[in-house]
Amino acid sequence: MIDVIVLHAALGGQGDPGLEHALMTRLPYARRLELERRDPAARSASLQGLGLLAEGIVRLRAAAFDPSRLRFPQGGKPSVEGGPHFSISHSAGRVAVALSDRCELGLDIEDVGALGRSRPELERWTAVEASLKAFGAGLRRSTEVRLSPDRSSAEIAGALVRLRPVTLGADCIATLATHEPVGRVEVVRGQGTGDSKRAGGKLAEGVGTPMQPRR
Repeated sequence: MIDVIVLHAALGGQGDPGLEHALMTRLPYARRLELERRDPAARSASLQGLGLLAEGIVRLRAAAFDPSRLRFPQGGKPSVEGGPHFSISHSAGRVAVALSDRCELGLDIEDVGALGRSRPELERWTAVEASLKAFGAGLRRSTEVRLSPDRSSAEIAGALVRLRPVTLGADCIATLATHEPVGRVEVVRGQGTGDSKRAGGKLAEGVGTPMQPRR
C-alpha cells in the first residue's frame, strides 16, 4: 500500500494551453483572479503544479480532480475539500507534488546550487521548509523549526513531523515532511502540462469532474 505518492516534472516555459484553460476556468474565483495578475511564466508554473496534482489524484484515488474544491486560506495551507492531503513545490527548473490519504504533509524542492548554497545547506533548508509546509506555517516561523541531529524529524511549538529525503534527480534536492511515520513513498515522473499535448489533453478530460467521496 502506498502511503505517499510524489510526482515531479521539468518546468516547461509554456504548459499545455488546453489543460491550463480547463484548470483556470474551474478554480475558485479569488484564486483565478490572483493567477491572472501574475506574469505568464509564474502563472504557467502554478498551473503546471495543479496539473501534477490532478494526475496524482487520478493515480491515488482513480478519481478525477475538481479544481473548484481547492481551498486557499489566506496565510494558510492550500487543501482540497474531501482530500487528499497535498503539498506542491517549485524550483527554477522543476515542479513536484506530494499526496497522501493518510496524513498531512509538506514537500520542498531546490535545484542543486540554488542561491549559491552548498548541498548540505540546501538539504537543511528543504527540511525546514517542508516542515513549515506540513505545519501550515509561513517562512516567518523558520527560526522556530528545530531539526533533530540526524534530520529525521523536526519540531515547532511542541508539534513533531517526520522527515525523509526524496530522490527526484541528480540536479534536485527534496525533503518530505509527514505528521505520521509513513512506509512506502512512491516517486513518479509525472506527465506535467508541458511535456506533451497528448498528456495534457488526456488530463484535461478529467478536470472538473466531481471526485468520488473520501473513504
